Amino acid sequence: MEPKTIESYKREILEKYRKDKGGEMRGYLANPTRRQIREACLWLLDKRRLKYDEQTLNRFFQFEEGKNRVLHVQQFKADKFLPIVKFLKEKTGDTGTENLELIAWLIDFRPRPYVEYLKSNNSTSGEFSIDNSEPEIVDETANTKTVTNPPPWKLIVAIGFVLVTITLTTLVLKNQSSNSQTLSPNQCMAWADTLYVEVSCATKPYSKYGTSVEPLDKMKLENFKKVEVDMATQFFAEKTNKPLIWYYKNKNGEIEYYTAPGLHPINGETLRKITPYIIQTYVPVHRYKKESFMQQ
Repeated sequence: MEPKTIESYKREILEKYRKDKGGEMRGYLANPTRRQIREACLWLLDKRRLKYDEQTLNRFFQFEEGKNRVLHVQQFKADKFLPIVKFLKEKTGDTGTENLELIAWLIDFRPRPYVEYLKSNNSTSGEFSIDNSEPEIVDETANTKTVTNPPPWKLIVAIGFVLVTITLTTLVLKNQSSNSQTLSPNQCMAWADTLYVEVSCATKPYSKYGTSVEPLDKMKLENFKKVEVDMATQFFAEKTNKPLIWYYKNKNGEIEYYTAPGLHPINGETLRKITPYIIQTYVPVHRYKKESFMQQ
């Protein structure tokens, strides 16, 4: 087995990225830009948390205790994401440790971070070895060691273990193949007025809705929607007080509301999280009643 080093860590991270282009984050990472890296970070910020992920995020973003982390990432210098873009696009073969660990987090490379990678006994490719040496039995009476053939039941157990291993490996490979098909680059989506819908990639660059065709992103497809709101809408989570609605103010001064953070589906501008000021100033008391809008 190849010894594990920082170079093998970089290589295996890049190999995973080449294979699935970010997996569930393919929509952001298949052809990454600095803005898309930021949006991927915003989306995963409170969703992907292995044992040391918090340390990775703190090291890269330098979060300040008690400060809003979403706002911090939104205001984070875009140039900080440039080395990540260059590494994923293979314009450079090297990058800083903090960048490498953030990439591992973004594409869900395991084991991570590097210290955990070094501790692991098996390679990430799933290779393993079986000790086929015959068991050694000690004859205590003669006070000498003699090697004997293993009893038949041990042979049966060994054969059973091999068969189970082969079966499990086959199932895993089938599952990976199924997932790969699910995230096939031939599947695309487009914005259709208030939500994303699946479309054929053959319609590129524009869908029948007049919007850009982009790689299918299941998270956006299922969770990102444009909605109508009123004062009865729940804007913040009860326990954490985190925003549940994001908004965009268009050139006419009108406010659009969305159910997830990210980019505006038409012009690509970053959505902002809802605030009490926006609620009090723009949100109507009731929906669809002109006279119900609050006075500004």
